[in-house]
Parts: sequence; structure tokens; C-alpha cells
Amino acid sequence: MTSQFGTLGSHAGTRDTRKRHAAPRRGGLMLAAACALWITACGGGGGGEAAPIVSMAPAAAQGLTASTVGTSTPVNAATVPVNGATVPVNGASVPVNAATVPVNGATVPVNGASVSVRTAETSSSLSFAFDLPSARTTSAAVYDGQGRLLRTLWRGEPLAAGRHERSWDLRLDDVGTSSGAEVTVRVVHHDVGYVWQGVVGNSSAQPGQLPFRSFLPPASLSADGRQLHIGLGYNEAKSAVTGLNVDDPQRPAPAVQHVDPFIGVGLVASDGQTLYLAQTGGLSKRSFVFARQVADGRPVTFGNGQSLCLNLRAGSGDCYADQSYPSVIALRAEGEAMATGLAVQREGEALAVAYGGEQFVRVFDKRSGRLLSQWSVPLSNEGSNHLAMGADGDLWVVTGDGVQRYTGIAWQPRLVAEWHGMEKPLALATDPQNSGRIWVAEGGSRQQVRLYGAEGAVVRTVGQRGALQAGAAVAADRLCFTGYAQREHTALAVDGTGQLWVADVCNNRLQRFAGDGSVTASVAWLPASYVSAVDPNRPQRVFSNFLEFEVDYSRVLGSAGSWRLVRNWLPSLPAALRDEHAANMHWGGFRVVTTLAGGRTYAQMHSRGQSVIVELAADGMVREVTRPAAAVAERSGEVLQGDGGLHQAVLEGAQQVVYRRPLDGVAADGQVRWAGRATVLASMPATASSAHHRPGTFAGVSGPRWPVTESGLVVSLDPSVQGNEGFHLGAAPAGGNAWAWQASPSAALDGRGSFQTRGSGDTRIHYGGNVAMTAGRAVVYGFHGEFYSDLGNGRAGQANQFMHFLDNGLFIGQFGVASTRSSSDAAPGLSGNAFSPWLVRVGARLYLYHNDESTWGGVHRWELRGADDIVELRATGVPGSALTLR
Repeated sequence: MTSQFGTLGSHAGTRDTRKRHAAPRRGGLMLAAACALWITACGGGGGGEAAPIVSMAPAAAQGLTASTVGTSTPVNAATVPVNGATVPVNGASVPVNAATVPVNGATVPVNGASVSVRTAETSSSLSFAFDLPSARTTSAAVYDGQGRLLRTLWRGEPLAAGRHERSWDLRLDDVGTSSGAEVTVRVVHHDVGYVWQGVVGNSSAQPGQLPFRSFLPPASLSADGRQLHIGLGYNEAKSAVTGLNVDDPQRPAPAVQHVDPFIGVGLVASDGQTLYLAQTGGLSKRSFVFARQVADGRPVTFGNGQSLCLNLRAGSGDCYADQSYPSVIALRAEGEAMATGLAVQREGEALAVAYGGEQFVRVFDKRSGRLLSQWSVPLSNEGSNHLAMGADGDLWVVTGDGVQRYTGIAWQPRLVAEWHGMEKPLALATDPQNSGRIWVAEGGSRQQVRLYGAEGAVVRTVGQRGALQAGAAVAADRLCFTGYAQREHTALAVDGTGQLWVADVCNNRLQRFAGDGSVTASVAWLPASYVSAVDPNRPQRVFSNFLEFEVDYSRVLGSAGSWRLVRNWLPSLPAALRDEHAANMHWGGFRVVTTLAGGRTYAQMHSRGQSVIVELAADGMVREVTRPAAAVAERSGEVLQGDGGLHQAVLEGAQQVVYRRPLDGVAADGQVRWAGRATVLASMPATASSAHHRPGTFAGVSGPRWPVTESGLVVSLDPSVQGNEGFHLGAAPAGGNAWAWQASPSAALDGRGSFQTRGSGDTRIHYGGNVAMTAGRAVVYGFHGEFYSDLGNGRAGQANQFMHFLDNGLFIGQFGVASTRSSSDAAPGLSGNAFSPWLVRVGARLYLYHNDESTWGGVHRWELRGADDIVELRATGVPGSALTLR
């Protein structure tokens, strides 16, 4: 497929692209005064007056302009057989002395008389010309007298500088033909370029390097001097383990990588020579431990290990290479508890594995894999890093309200210390310089990491108590451990410099703390997110899930200070709005955000299957405001608009009616009032091939938004891939009941705004488009294309395309990077399931943001450069005319 990219410089200020009609041009030619007979012509441009038409044989005299013998007069019609027929001229019959009447600029001898013949309104074409000042991309269409689009002539065609001549054959987009009435031809030309600028929320997304990226937040940490190992859990088709060098933390530098789309490496532990990895969940439900050499990443074989194949190739009995494990230990049957802790002695022989679901610890010989011991332990029900190994070989274990310390774990485990009174202990890390001290991450109302010494005394505390529970404002030491399904989780490690690394999972970052508690490094990236939003009235506010970033548009995206995390609204959510998706990942978060004229900010989200509008209050708290109408049967859900109104549509017989409930006002306490009764915003014909939204079709996380253009058109998108082989994008005038235009026809993706469906040759595609957006005259919609087939190379993947149109229905450009490339590297602009896009204007510039399913670990931003420099040429006339567009 074709994607158009530009590398243009900054564009000029806003320019009025609405062109006047071409000047009228008379079709007749003034002849000598001796001429006694005239037949008025209507060839040429728009503006010719009505007059009697010539009647001849079928299709005869279409666009004729007659002359005396020897005098040339242009005529605008096809060649017409005459053979002695007479031409009625102002009531008289004039015989024509020619076998045929040559046209389009030829001469017509008419019996010695000087005549001018009016064209018939049934002319078979309309010709037009236009000039381009330079090589430009063009699109063209024909519109009726009410401004309705009749026929798209071409889309996204590059043309050279100079004059271009084209014609319209009078055919319409709906297969009919023109009635011959007056029409307007419009051509747009432009140099719009689509520039991917990077992502918000990923501190490692630097030019020239692949960033940190993962489907889930970091699950486990382990340090070897200056090397930090990071277990990522389930990571789809990417490595489930990564790492960094503590001297250059923003650059991924894994000592070991492992790609298996069936497992999740949720636990890592290293003795400096070998990295042990535990499968803790993914598509596979069997728990086991395997190992890799730290020096070169090669597999380690256990003397008592066993081979394991997770999946066999159908019909062959061979194991998939990336799901074949020649040597694993601690293998458990499906249904048995997964590992929840992993720790290894650096000098000794013991490798410990905890199983919180069954409350016991097993110890294996780290080289042979032989089981050495097993005993019951009251493990914590939360967290999943339940174990830490001291430098002296003692094992520390997280219990329900504290920690326990065991010695002699390889043969005769003995409890030697037990400290209680901690609040929801989640994870451990030992101090490599002092075997008697242990770092413990505590959740609940604390959200801190504390260092415990002799007799359980607190030696040092990292993080602010309560952190974000008192308000959304983020700070370097305000930690948050809330994870998926309201379970708390974190991971800890102490590196070779003595600094503490903390997985600040709720803020989607790794924080490194020095001995004095100050933050010395912050490595941030976003896990897979399907929810993003941008405040159209304050576009510096960019949201991913419940995280709010502040963007500085004066800086290059990715450079220092170009964005910063300023608020995390998750901890201040009311309890009634917290469900299994209330997390800074996947499906949780604000789907629409807008700041109204009074300065108050409102957001729309979903909780427990219901749509909810909340206020993002100035004090950093989230307050529920109302629950708008949800989508049911033939009715879409109400969606919050930038001006505070609520839009939804109802399929009523042969029409899809868009309704609006305007904002009535905002009380002093922030309570919003909407009109109790909705009014009709627009009505759109709903036919088998029209661009109306099909109820029940996936349309992004917000549902269809029904945006309105600057010119007052209500935009509709049909994102379905089955059941409509017509148009997928359309607009109707506010207050109207007919389509102003329809565009984006069903066809294979071609780089010119076509909409790929199953009927257009793709039998594998599951999802197509998502939502339509507007900003000024720009109309853009997303086509994420889950499981689409690249008809160019046969690969299946995600399309990740965006289609840009003008508010008159003319195609401008298509951009995005599909996942069906031959390389698996994260190419600039590549994303996955980008179905939460937002189009915003910042001054004279136009930007598109969208979510990302862990390809670049952030919220993507594109600039639509030159979008304000689109020039529109037009002229009006009737079929048979020769128009000059200006």
C-alpha cells in the first residue's frame, strides 16, 4: 500500500482556500454586421443564458456553434451525423450542408448563413482546465447546485506544473448520469506531508535507537553490578526480558533476550553468571524455570532438567523452535499454582521458587535442577516478587504483614527472623553490602519502599507516604503500585552502585533512588494502551489511560522538556468507578477530555460496562458528574464533544438521525447541566452502500463521535468490513437530511483513501476503521485494520492507516505504517491497534495523536504539514461547457 510522507518545512499562516467561480464566458461569436441570422450558443464557461436548443437526429447538435462558410466558430459537442437534416433556428428550419457536423473547435457550414447554435443540455461531457504553479498532489470532483458531491473524478493524483485539461463524462458516483443541470467542478491541489514526530511518555524513544517497549509494565528486576535485568511478563511476539546498563539507563541493553509468544517471563534472578527466568503466565498455563548465560545469552542445561514443547506444528509433529525448551526445571502441570517468587544464591548452590497460590517454597540445585527442599510459608496474597536472597545465602520471604528470614535453605530450612507490622508488603530486595538489611515495598496507604535493619527497625524510607492518594499531581518520589484489576504490584533491585531501582508500575516508569532518597534516574515507557485522549481546547494536555502529560510544542518531540508526566488520576478515582480495567494500561482511562470555557475539565470513561462523565477537579480528585446514554440496539452511545455537548445517533428506518444535547451550563460547584431533550443535528440516508454507522460495529473505545466540521457538516464513518461495499465516509449538513458527500469507497488499500473490506478481496480482515475526527476543514479517520491482508505481499497484520479528506469530500492523503513489512523492527510510525486517535489544532499546525499497542511504548504524534495550504479551484457550468477553474 502507499503511504505519503512529507519533509516540508514550516508552512505559512492560514490562507483562505475558498475560490470564486470562474468568470462567465460567452459561447457565441460576434460575426460581421451583414450576418442576418443568429443561433445563440452556450459553449464555453459557466454563465451562458438559457435559449432554445437545437433538435436533430439522436445526440445531434450537442454543443454546436455554427458559422458562415469559411468562418471558424468553436462548437462543443461530439461529431453528429446530419445528412440533409434541418436545424431549427429561431423558429425557422435551416438545412445543413454537411454529412457530419464536426465539433470541439471545428467549423460548421450552415447554408451560407451566419448562425450561432445553442447547445443541448444533454451534452455527453463537460471539459475543464486548470493551472498548477508547481508539481502538486490533486483530487477533483463534481458537485450539484446545492453543493452535493455527484462524482469523484480522481483522488491523490500527482500532477506536474502547468495547464491540465480533463473532462467529466456525466456519470455519477451512484451509477446514474447527470440530468444536465448546472454543476460545479472543484480541484484541490496541495503539498501536504505527514511527518511522524515520535511519542509522548517514553523517555527512551530517542532518534536512532529502539526504545523500551512492553505489553505489560515491568514485572521483575535483578541486578548484576551495573547490569539490570528486567522481566516483562507476557510480551506477545517480542522479547519477554530486557535490560539496561545503569550508566546509560535510557538505552535498552539486555544481556539476555527471549522471544516466545506463548509465555511470560514474570520473574528473573541472577547470580552473575546465569540468569534464571520463570514462566508465570501468558497463553501457556504451565509454570517452569529455564536459564540463560549472562555473558552470551546461550541456553543453560540442567542435569536433572527435562525438555518441554509448548506447541507442535500441525500435521508434522515437530515443535515450534521458539516454543521448544531443551531443559527446564520446576515444571508444573496446567492448573497448578504459578511461581510468585524467584531468588538465587550468588556463591552457593540454591535456587528458590515461591508459590503464593499454594503457600510453599521449593529450593533446587541451581546447576543440576535437583529438588533440595520444600516447606510451607504464609506467603503474601499480593505482589509477585516474594523472595530475595541475602549476600550470606539467607532467604527472605514476604508474608501477609511482614517478612521472614530463613537460613540453611538447601537442606534444613530454619526460620531465624520474623518482622511484622508492615502494610501490604509486595516485594523485596536485599542490600548487597549488609546481609542484615532488607528493602520492602509496601502498598495500601503507604506506597513507599522502606529499608529495615536489625530487629526490624526502619533505617530509611523512599517515597512520600500516601503518594497520589491525596491528589493527582505527580512527583519523582510519589510512587504508585496499583496494577491491573486493582491488584498492587512492584519489583525492586539494588545495583552495583548501591542504588535502589523501583518499578513504579502505576506511573509506568522505573525510578532509581540514591542513598539519600533522591531520584537519580527515571526510565519511562507505556505498556500496551488502547485508550488515549487530547483536550481539544488545551491540546498541551495529552492523556494515556489515567496518566496526563503536558506537551511543549515549541520543542522537538523526544528532546528534553518536550513532554512531562504531570498527573496520574488513577489513585483519586472514586471507589464506585474502579473495576478490573482501572489501571494505566490496556482498556482503562479517559476516552474523551475537554476543558470548557469556565476552565473546568471533564472526561468521559467507562466503568463496569457503563459510560461515565467525570470532572478532573483542580484539587487533583476525580468526581462523577453523570452517566450519559449508552449504546443499545440501533442507538449509539452519547459522546462528549469539545464544547460540552453530547452527540449520539439513532437508526430510524431509512435514516440515521444524529441528535445533540447541548450544554445548558455549569454550576459554581462544577455540576454540569445538559438539555433534557435532544434536538436533531442532522439526518443521513441509511442504504446498503451508504456511509452511515452500522450499529454494533466496533468504532474505537469512544464509539462513533459524530464530529462537526468548521463548515457545519456532521461527519459519519462506517468502520465495518462486511455488509457495505459502497462508501465508508460521509457528511450531511447540520439541519439537513441528505448526504452532502460520500467518499472512501470499498476497495483494496491503495494509498488514496480506499477502505479495504472482505468484499474487496480480503477474507482475513476482522476490524477495519475506528473513528472520524475533524479540525477546521480537515476530516481524518483511522483504519487500524486488525488481521488485514496486505494484498501486495500476502502478509497479514495491522494496517495502521489514517485517511485525510477535506470537508468537501475530496481526498488529501493517507499515512501510517503497516505491520506487514518484512522487517520486525519498530519502524518510525509503526503502531498496533491504534484505534483511539485524536486530531487537534495548535495555532496554525495540525497534529494527530494515537494510542499504541506497545510498538513504541508511548502516545504517537504526527504532524499534517501544509494542511492549511490546500488550494481549491472551482468553476460552474452546464454539461457541454469548457470551464477554466480558478
